[in-house]
Amino acid sequence: MERPGYNGPHDDGPQDDGPQDDGPQDDDAIVVGEYLYRGDAEVARAVLAGEGIVAVVRADDEGGLNPGFFSEYRVTLLVRRRDGAAARQALAVGEALVIPSQIQRAMVDHSQWAHPLEACGLIAGAGNVVGLVFCLTNRLASRTRYTIDPREHFGALRYAERQGLAILGAWHSHPNGSASLSAFDRDLSPGGSWVTVVVGNAAGRVPIRAYRTHDGEVEELAVVEE
Repeated sequence: MERPGYNGPHDDGPQDDGPQDDGPQDDDAIVVGEYLYRGDAEVARAVLAGEGIVAVVRADDEGGLNPGFFSEYRVTLLVRRRDGAAARQALAVGEALVIPSQIQRAMVDHSQWAHPLEACGLIAGAGNVVGLVFCLTNRLASRTRYTIDPREHFGALRYAERQGLAILGAWHSHPNGSASLSAFDRDLSPGGSWVTVVVGNAAGRVPIRAYRTHDGEVEELAVVEE
């Protein structure tokens, strides 16, 4: 016998909690973290979720069939552009170098043009923001080493100064390798505030990474586009 007022179990169906937030879209997404393994990126995503920041994890892991070993291209954590500063603060990410997308594209294009040799050049800007990139001649014409033509270096310096900008550092490509800083790159860096940007080309991917050196120790800077 059914109890008065009770009509048995029922299912109201899925609850509508309003529109779902799918996270940042490609035209408004910036990278705030890079990781070797997806699990580390998921932990960071959870940290951001706790701060009310929606993030997405992206990795070229062949649909999950290749679960690790991302040293060549890494797993990335992306947020909306407006959330970039708050996300980096929440993750305690170190200093960032802002390289606008068009400048990154110029470095990649020049690297592809110079392939299989190393491409090289200089970056200029103010503070931690790159405003100009110079694609210059590699005097060594080498696949593994580079030296910027000194006359072109001087010309770039003069041009940057006329624009009210300073030379922030140098960039070069690794035609058939990752964007990691090599021992040669580390030794070539004068240290201090000088930035070395590396354009990689491993397994068809062209990551861009940035570094400073301090007394032989390497500090990686987060590369952002905003």
